This record gives sequence, C-alpha cells and structure tokens, in this order.
Amino acid sequence: MAFAGPMRHLLQEAEEAAAATEPTVTFPDDYPNSVRHFLLIGFLGMFIGAIVFFYMGISRKVNTVMHVLTFFIAAVSACSYYAEWAGLGVEYKTTDTTPRVIFWARYLDWVVTGPLILTDLALLSKSDTPTIISLVGNMVLYVICGLIGALTVAPYKYMWWVAGLIFLIIVFMLLLQRLNNAEGYGGDALKGLTWLTILVWIVYPIVWIVGSEGTGALGLSQEVGILTIADLIAKIGFGFYLLANVDAPESESVPLNQSSQQYV
Repeated sequence: MAFAGPMRHLLQEAEEAAAATEPTVTFPDDYPNSVRHFLLIGFLGMFIGAIVFFYMGISRKVNTVMHVLTFFIAAVSACSYYAEWAGLGVEYKTTDTTPRVIFWARYLDWVVTGPLILTDLALLSKSDTPTIISLVGNMVLYVICGLIGALTVAPYKYMWWVAGLIFLIIVFMLLLQRLNNAEGYGGDALKGLTWLTILVWIVYPIVWIVGSEGTGALGLSQEVGILTIADLIAKIGFGFYLLANVDAPESESVPLNQSSQQYV
C-alpha cells in the first residue's frame, strides 16, 4: 500500500510523456498549401456563383423556383468550403489503419445541395411528386451512408460505401427515366443537364473509395482538388446551363417529341 501513491504518480507521468510525444494536428494550420488553395478556390467559385445566380433571379420581372434553388445550391456550398478552409467541419481520424483527414462538412453540403439539384431537374422534366420524393430520399440516404462510412473503420466502412452506391444508382435510374419521359418535357436542356449530373456524380464514390474515407491510396491534395473541380462543375456549371435555358425565350424551347414545323 505504501507504494500505491508513487506508482500512480509514475503512471501519470508516463501517460503525460506519451501524450507529449504524439504530434498535435490542428486545422487549418496543418493543411498542405495546395489543400488550402483548392478550398479557397471552391469558396470563391461558389460565392461568386451565388451572387450571379441571385442577381439573375431578382433582375427578372418574375423570379422562378429554379433561380432560387440554384442560388441556394451555390450559397450552401460556399459556406461549406469557407468552413473547411477555416479548419471547421474537418476531423483528424486516427482510428483507421493510418491517420486520415475527413471533411465531414462536405456531407452537410451534399445532403442539402444534392436534393436541390435533383429538384431542379425534376421541375425541368415536370416530374410528379412520388418521383421527386424518391429522388430526394435516395440522395439523402446516399450521403448519410457515405458519412457513416467515412467515420467508421474497415471492413464496416466498405459496406456503407456499397449501400450508398446502391442508393446513388437508384437516383441515376430515376433520372434516366425522366430523361426519356413520354411527354418530351425538358428538351435538349434536360438531356444535357441530366448527363452532366450523372457523369460528375460518378466521380464522388470513386474518390471516396480511393481517398481518405476509403483506402487512402489518393493523396489529400489530389482528393480535395478533384472534388473541388467536380463540385464547381456540378453546381456552378449546372446552374449557368440551367438558367441560360430558363431565361431563353419560350419560343425557342421545343419538347423532344414535338416537331419544329409548328413554329414555321
């Protein structure tokens, strides 16, 4: 019993010494310069896009739902990128095989902006309410699965990735069904925007599996750079393409299944 006090003191000193030897990782100080630059580019791109989309909406005689949704898509993403650039919404994950940097703020971004993008496409194709609910619901489930997988370890995280991929495939199937709608709503604009969304969104699960959330084979700078470019295309590029067609004269918009002879 006489040695209990000194023993506890020695153990405490050993724990403090071990903790002192572990490197303390803080963000944004420990970001590589390239990561900070990509996050700043993402913020500036989304911020400028939000301002432009807002102006395009209020400068019309009557604002449209698509203008409002497109503004919110860019604004939410701008907030997400700024938070990540400032070191918020990011976690240094040490429970995996190797330490990983997990940007969980991007999932908060996607769980809002993904359904908004799908709603824009649904409005363009004049989808019914059950289709819109199915699109939004499956997109939310995809993002949730990705977030849970990012915060867990192998092999469980790969099961979450597979589950999320299934929900994303369902979203793609529903988009392609509306692309070929019998009424011909949306025309060439719907075709271009649908394929733009599908091709860019394919990048996300691929980067997940090879990036920090998955195997870690892809460097952090490359991961952030690819996702930033994909985000700018999927949101800002999408928004400009969509609103350019919304603002076009109605006489120039011809349904896919109608002949242009009626305008002659």
